[in-house]
Amino acid sequence: MSKKGAKQVNTNKASKTVRYTTNVSVFKTISGLVAVIIENKKHQLFLVGFLVVMLVLITYHGAFNNEFVDWDDFAYVVNNDLVRNPGDSYLKDLFSTPVSSNYHPLTILSMRINNNVCDSCPNGISPEPFIKGNVIIHLLNTLLVFLLIYLLSKKNILVAFLVAALFGVHPMHVESVAWVSERKDVLYSFFFLSGLITYLKYLNVSNNNKRKYAWLAATLLLFILSCLSKATAVVFPVVLILLNFWTYHKEEEKPFISGLKKAFSPKNLLILLPFFIVSLFIGLMTYRIQNGENFLGILDLSKNQPDMVNAIGPYSVLQRFQIASYGFIEYIIKFFVPVNLSALYPYPTLQEFNHGTFAIILLMAMAATILIAFLVIRSLRKTKLYAFGVSFYFVTIALVLQFISVGVAIMAERYSYLPYVGLLIIPATLIAKSTKTKKLILIIISGCFIIMLMVLSKRQIEVWSNTETLWTQAINRYPHQELPRRSRGKYYSKMSLEAKNDTEIKMFEDKALIDFKEAIRAGTKSADVFQGTGVIYGSKGDLKNAVLFLNIAIKIDSEKGGCLL
Repeated sequence: MSKKGAKQVNTNKASKTVRYTTNVSVFKTISGLVAVIIENKKHQLFLVGFLVVMLVLITYHGAFNNEFVDWDDFAYVVNNDLVRNPGDSYLKDLFSTPVSSNYHPLTILSMRINNNVCDSCPNGISPEPFIKGNVIIHLLNTLLVFLLIYLLSKKNILVAFLVAALFGVHPMHVESVAWVSERKDVLYSFFFLSGLITYLKYLNVSNNNKRKYAWLAATLLLFILSCLSKATAVVFPVVLILLNFWTYHKEEEKPFISGLKKAFSPKNLLILLPFFIVSLFIGLMTYRIQNGENFLGILDLSKNQPDMVNAIGPYSVLQRFQIASYGFIEYIIKFFVPVNLSALYPYPTLQEFNHGTFAIILLMAMAATILIAFLVIRSLRKTKLYAFGVSFYFVTIALVLQFISVGVAIMAERYSYLPYVGLLIIPATLIAKSTKTKKLILIIISGCFIIMLMVLSKRQIEVWSNTETLWTQAINRYPHQELPRRSRGKYYSKMSLEAKNDTEIKMFEDKALIDFKEAIRAGTKSADVFQGTGVIYGSKGDLKNAVLFLNIAIKIDSEKGGCLL
């Protein structure tokens, strides 16, 4: 090789060495900066919080194009003057008028903020601001869950992240977020979670600090705001007792003994007395409203309010306990395996309660509930974790476990929104406390589980796209149920009126007629179903059946009956 060639080779080698050295230096510098950022606790919180927000946004961004659904959305928003057309006495009307037998003025006020005019939209209003509002509040709730668990876990970021991430993307929460009418779920939870955080601040501030009772006052205010968003918040004082139990520990005593002393000490119970008074007031008001009765003469019940408290069947006390146990266990199963979801989970028939497969399932659910209670009590000898987590779950879901039958559903996905925080803290804490190798494996499994939940949630969000997709899923699971058939039939009937040609009109009318007939076979008492059936028969030229069904509609509701022309 010539000297010139050798020199060129050496130059190339030197150049590669310089580039390699430079690359290594840059890599080390970046790694060093990342290490500094990660080692900083505030930076960790910011990065993890940002990651949680991104997970939620990726999951829910597809919901923004969804429509109003024919399940309370028209009562709560589209046809609600408190949202659409507030008068001169708006605030008075807002705080004195129940909507669909529920008292939640702050929820209606928040919907009023999202009110809009959309000339190109059906009914002249767009659902997008309402859905975006729900997603924003859900995002805030996810961050509040992160902060709450961070404080409860003695500032363990891993526990806080796992709980918040799973809470934010769980498919069982899609109903609370993607359904416009469930603004009350995300809003009451926002104030509820905020109140728990301010109460923890109260507990951690020394007695001689002037701000201590300011935190307690803030907690009471947030509790009241939560109750004015949804009455389910009345369990808040009991959750405060659980926080007393969880946060207190004396070294010379067993954890659960010191926790019980703190939780039920006369001083602490006296401090919580105003909370229980508010809880009792809201609870009595809600019960009276859902029975169609006024409360202290302060409410306006002039509008027709549906009867919400109803007995689906003559159940015994044992059967009611079995129903509550079924819900208690079924929500736990859906927590781990969130499949076969539905907007409606109807009560089985009385015959199914007394005989057959469902009767066996009820007995198994009751046995499983008793077993869980036994294991939780037994675990108190070693740890408060299971007692706190399961108790948080039970307390926040107890009122909707259908011990007293309310509505037509034995369970509903939206009821799991806040209670799942209690369940989530148990596995997240166990993962964080495991050995290094085991922890790494469990974190990888958790990551895969989170991704799976995101995929399932995105599919469920599509189900809430419109009335047809919503009730089609329910009909696929329960083909002979009246409510889904009635609701989808009304949707098809409405679409036939908006169809562009005779072919589309016939297609939608045929679909509507199939659903209406099935609803009638299921024993519907809806005048709309009979009216819709009669109108469709009239459109098809079958005047005999048209008159028959329209007359039935008039007997049910004199304002119905429609017109054949």
